[in-house]
Amino acid sequence: MSVRIRSFCAGDAITVNRIAVDAWDQYRTVFSDWPRTAPYFAGTASLADEVDLLLAEDAGGIRGFVGYVAPGRPREKIFKRDWATIRMLSVDPAARRRGIGRLLTEECISRARRDGAPVVALHTSPVMEAALALYLRMGFTHSRDIVDRHGVHYAVYTLCLSD
Repeated sequence: MSVRIRSFCAGDAITVNRIAVDAWDQYRTVFSDWPRTAPYFAGTASLADEVDLLLAEDAGGIRGFVGYVAPGRPREKIFKRDWATIRMLSVDPAARRRGIGRLLTEECISRARRDGAPVVALHTSPVMEAALALYLRMGFTHSRDIVDRHGVHYAVYTLCLSD
């Protein structure tokens, strides 16, 4: 089935929020602050106010999403200002293992190249086994550890885009 990447529209909010809740629910027993964190996922569509929210969609509907932050736009201080960053990659559990996470990440890399970013970066945790394995296969490398989040270890991973 063909998957296309498109930009978020306001009418997508309910579906994006549902996918986020469903995708991140697997960490409910891992995140130390799940009761406080879970409502954040239920409002994930609000990220579209801060980032370019990109959706993966096929004939059956939206299957996943990712936030792309272009160089120079506001971002967490853990990332350099001239880097592009990836946020909140989430795939509907019913659509996993179909390459959707890779397609969304590839789109972010493509946009980072277009925007002249020397690096595209993200943060993730070893508890996110599938995501971390994907990023490593795509050439991202561990840059540095950062402060634990939600009671789990996190690190910054980068992909150098310049020669």
